[in-house]
Amino acid sequence: MRSILIALAMSFTAMFAHAEVRNINAENTADQLDFAGKLTWNCGIAFTGAAGGVKIILGRFNTVATGKLSCIDLEGNHFTKDVMITIGSYFIGPVVGIGYFKFAGVSSHISLFNCPPDVLFGHYLVTQGQGAFGLGGGAFTAVRVHPPEIALNVSIKLQYGIGFQAGVESMTLTPM
Repeated sequence: MRSILIALAMSFTAMFAHAEVRNINAENTADQLDFAGKLTWNCGIAFTGAAGGVKIILGRFNTVATGKLSCIDLEGNHFTKDVMITIGSYFIGPVVGIGYFKFAGVSSHISLFNCPPDVLFGHYLVTQGQGAFGLGGGAFTAVRVHPPEIALNVSIKLQYGIGFQAGVESMTLTPM
């Protein structure tokens, strides 16, 4: 146990020692600001989309949504961008699901050691579950660790359709 704690302490020390502050300007015309030194962002995404497929270890079950990413840092600076969220896995994967859903949801996105919110775009590991018989709901949690940057996304959604789905997949957050 002691060696695990020492390894974690050394990892965090190395992570902070190699953290690099970048000077990047947003390409968003509504928010032209300098991100240097802003290492913590609280973001939210309001999204709508659809999910569907058949997968019991083998098969396809995909989710596609669009929304708006809105962020604020500790100094009160704002950043907004239209985004696309895609969730899916390879043909073989730890997912069980059958059905089709249309949904609307919100997510809270917390990022640490990310200079501009643009670095939130990319690939995440996601765990999700959803179900509906007429009306229903779902939730997913996504994590991205790209040293020294750490991002966590927790989402809930209301949906209509029929079926269920649960599993571990990959999520891609891309700007539009």
